[in-house]
Order: sequence, then structure tokens, then C-alpha cells
Amino acid sequence: MSRKKTKQDPVNIFLDVIIIILIFAMIPVGFFYYNARSYAVKPSFTKDAQMMGFLLGKRDYAAFIQGRYINSYNGDTSTDGYNALADYIEADFKYKIYDAKNFKAKADEQKDIMESARKQMGELTVFTDQVDEMMGIKKE
Repeated sequence: MSRKKTKQDPVNIFLDVIIIILIFAMIPVGFFYYNARSYAVKPSFTKDAQMMGFLLGKRDYAAFIQGRYINSYNGDTSTDGYNALADYIEADFKYKIYDAKNFKAKADEQKDIMESARKQMGELTVFTDQVDEMMGIKKE
């Protein structure tokens, strides 16, 4: 019961090679397409005030500041009070660092940013006390 080996047609071998190359080429192309499509959609998960309020409730200030920059990148100005609060929080962090390193000019600059942000945030000023308390900054 021996079988004879039949010689394969070179066209079939060529087509098999082409199919294998296409399979391996489609994997990175599909991966690239998936990533490009996900980057094409602008990240706007913190666009609304409800999400920003949720981040404040969790005291996730880093994500709150990140949301401010995402909003400004997307051109969203509907959350101006929250953006002002994020500016205040960021300036508060920087103020604490500059004050600890005795960079008085830069610390005073951050104080000015904090004051201008406090004027813009409206009713959200209640959160500034939480941030100041967390940072260990005493009210003057």
C-alpha cells in the first residue's frame, strides 16, 4: 500500500505562499486599524460635569486635572467652573512643591493662579478647602 508522491503544481505552491503571506500581513494591518480607529475618537470621558463631580467625590485629583486637559483639547468649555477648579488644584500642588523648595517667586505665582481660579469657579469653591486641607496649606 504505498502511495506515490505526486508532484505538486508550481502554481498551487505559489498560491499557498501568497495566502500565508496575506494572513501574516493582515494581522499587523488589523492591529494598526484597530488602534488608529480608537485614537481617532477623541477621549471625552470627563466631558460632562457629572463625571467631573464623581472624580471630585472620589478625591481623584490627578484624574480631575487630566480631565481638564482633555476638555481643553476637545474644545469643550461647558465645564468652565470645573476647569477653574482643576487649575486651582494644579496650582495648589505646584505651590506646595515650590514652597517646600523655597522658590518664593514661583510659589507666589502659583498663589496668583489659585486666586484667579477661585474667582472663576463659582459655587465650587467649597472644594478648595478640601484640597487645601489635603495639601496641608493653612488659610491666611
